[in-house]
Amino acid sequence: MIKTNGESMINIVKKFKQYSNTDDILKLVYGIPSPEHFDCVFVAPSWNIEKVFDLSSINTELLFSNQDITAHKITHNGKKYLYAQLKIGAPNMVDFCVSCCDLDCDKFIFIGSVGSLVPEINLGDIIIPEYSISGDGASLYLHDALDTDNMFKPAYSNPELNRYIKNVCRTQNINTVKAVPISVDSVMCEYQHLDEFKNMGANVIEMETATFFNAMNLIGKPASAVLIVSDNSSVGQHLIDIDKETRDKYHAARTCIKNILLNI
Repeated sequence: MIKTNGESMINIVKKFKQYSNTDDILKLVYGIPSPEHFDCVFVAPSWNIEKVFDLSSINTELLFSNQDITAHKITHNGKKYLYAQLKIGAPNMVDFCVSCCDLDCDKFIFIGSVGSLVPEINLGDIIIPEYSISGDGASLYLHDALDTDNMFKPAYSNPELNRYIKNVCRTQNINTVKAVPISVDSVMCEYQHLDEFKNMGANVIEMETATFFNAMNLIGKPASAVLIVSDNSSVGQHLIDIDKETRDKYHAARTCIKNILLNI
């Protein structure tokens, strides 16, 4: 596990600030001033804000948008949230998370979809993982030195934040299931290695949660994830050719996420 607030974080941030000549990485790269306070940051690779929230029921403000990120400020019930839609993939996640090192916020939540590797975890199930297996290359750059021995290690979420989110789920009558994700770099190539992933203890698969947990641990920010199952390779239910009925079921389940997030 990557050490919280360790020498790696100091060196990464120090060197980036040195070479970019800035004291506010987040503002320079993503146009978001670090001193601005947020009650929670929602990090959503590929999910635009309209996929999660009914914009007619909340106040939103576009803060920044370029080829890498679209960032909105959400104000609701006296709280202020940052919604960051990133491009998919671990490298994008690393850069955004490390850029948040000075952001005035102490809760970060990854939201996204996962594929199930086993029959008993079904489409629409909601998962709050305790950890994710690092099958991505980007996490290697968060260590003091590059070492492939750090591949396929667990990356942990924050237990206290997990308990808080699970309590919110209970109050909203939303069921969760226990699962272990593995984060990988390629959708096309993952199918060749599914049995290997399952032998490592993974039963769901996606692309960024391990990187997210590793980077958040590095910069000392509590982080968790709310994941929803979108497909299941073990029963032949593939995301690329999912039928309309199944897709509608997935989208209906995804509406539960907004009820979780707006109560955090």
